[in-house]
Amino acid sequence: MKLDRTIHKAYHFKEQLSESENYKGTSFQEKVLAFNYLQSVAYNFEINKYPKMDKSIYSSRKNG
Repeated sequence: MKLDRTIHKAYHFKEQLSESENYKGTSFQEKVLAFNYLQSVAYNFEINKYPKMDKSIYSSRKNG
């Protein structure tokens, strides 16, 4: 499964400041929950059911 990163847009500095106002005064745990939710919406997967990484394309060698 390939994650589509083209759906995000670049923000201007003023837009970033206004967006960060929404999260002022929230605890770290609340920010983590919001981040997980936004990631699940952006990459279209269920919360707490992250897509598995395909590790078959990597190879490793033992030196020695």
